Amino acid sequence: MPKPFALILSALLLAMTSYVQASTTEAAEAAALAWLEAIDQGEYEQAWEKSSPLLKTPLSPTMLQRVVTLARNDLGSVESRRRIRMSQYTSMPGAPRNDYKEFAFQTRFTNNQRVVEVVTPHLEEGTWRVSGYYVQ
Repeated sequence: MPKPFALILSALLLAMTSYVQASTTEAAEAAALAWLEAIDQGEYEQAWEKSSPLLKTPLSPTMLQRVVTLARNDLGSVESRRRIRMSQYTSMPGAPRNDYKEFAFQTRFTNNQRVVEVVTPHLEEGTWRVSGYYVQ
């Protein structure tokens, strides 16, 4: 294969890989934000439906509501949220090997201006679903 052709082919493959990774991250973040929006609006049943079986199996919608309410106790309503970090993993403790993305969001609540929420969606049969959430 001529050298210029090989370089062009390599550059194209690299660009395609970067595009796929970026679009995958965007899809995972969109799923995380949609789940958080449902939680913010008190739509726990909807959030539960959008969740992964890894989260749904141990928690009923009512239990999800209790857990989130305890985690957000006295924080108030959400004023703003911005992503501060994204990490990728192929495994998580106690979960099957898969594609996981962990998003950390700096969230301003009415009663606390500096809260970090961590949401972990994973790719399940072509769909990103939330499998973990906690407040730092």
